[in-house]
Amino acid sequence: DGEQVLATENIYIEEDITVPKRDSDISAWVNVIYGCNEKCTYCVVPNVRGQEQSRLPENIKGEMQMVADLGFKEVTLLGQNVDAYGRDLPGLADDHSGRRAWTFTDLLNYVHDVKGIERIRFATSHPRYFSHRLIKACSELPKMCEFFHIPFQSGDNDILREMKRGYTHQRYRTIIDTIRHFMPDASISGDAIVGFPGETEEQFQRTLQLVREVGFDRVNTAAYSPRPNTPAAEWENQIADFVKSDRLNRLNAVVNEVAEERAQRFAGRELEVLVEGVNPRNPGQAFGRSRHNKLVYFDGDGDALKGQLVTVKVQEIRAYTLFGKKI
Repeated sequence: DGEQVLATENIYIEEDITVPKRDSDISAWVNVIYGCNEKCTYCVVPNVRGQEQSRLPENIKGEMQMVADLGFKEVTLLGQNVDAYGRDLPGLADDHSGRRAWTFTDLLNYVHDVKGIERIRFATSHPRYFSHRLIKACSELPKMCEFFHIPFQSGDNDILREMKRGYTHQRYRTIIDTIRHFMPDASISGDAIVGFPGETEEQFQRTLQLVREVGFDRVNTAAYSPRPNTPAAEWENQIADFVKSDRLNRLNAVVNEVAEERAQRFAGRELEVLVEGVNPRNPGQAFGRSRHNKLVYFDGDGDALKGQLVTVKVQEIRAYTLFGKKI
């Protein structure tokens, strides 16, 4: 009938065969897991990137040592779902707990001692798999930054179910409560989608409520956009664009308000900043990031200080940036 049938097999990645391109010479991104096994109804990633494949721990640690030897001081461990790390690796833990031999928590403990790396971050996490054990490890390992990016997508359980996210807003709140028990000062960022098919105004209000009650430092927001070959794109209960735009604007206003409130806790504090270079808008200023992933600007020679860890006393606060004086 003129149709073409294509048979494909999963491609298993033995190891990176090229040196990754790095856009920064201060902070390096290191992949720990490829692909995604989740079936979120709005997301095209599993169809494009294939099933989850964890890199071997020794290869990850080796790459981290390589970038440290090149002068990098910070590493971000990457994956579409880093919490799934190790599920496809062989073996079980020796403690008879039933866990896999390697989990993301085990990986953090294993790579934490790489010489030359001063800071470790990771992204992206999935609330379905984010564990108490991981949070506790992050609080105990001194190189782990006080920053977590955990997408929530919606504050309404029915929408989360339609998205096939695999958790409730109550479960998400428990994760945040646990983080703040062990790391009270940690910054939390998330992702949210408005205008998912069938979303009512009441359901949208629950997302606003979640943002206000959790107190995010940042939320990446988006209006739902149908993606090809995804279930939600075929549903008939699509939300009108003008409704999605209105909800996105209202959500962004709340997100910015909450972020500014959260940022006030840094007033007058002395923060460790990893200098990234010269402020492109003010050559007399240097800029970098705190362990909380806040952009920090201060007077100084950005070229000379690049790559150094300095202490900055915060004097001015905005929602997403801090200004201060190097001490």
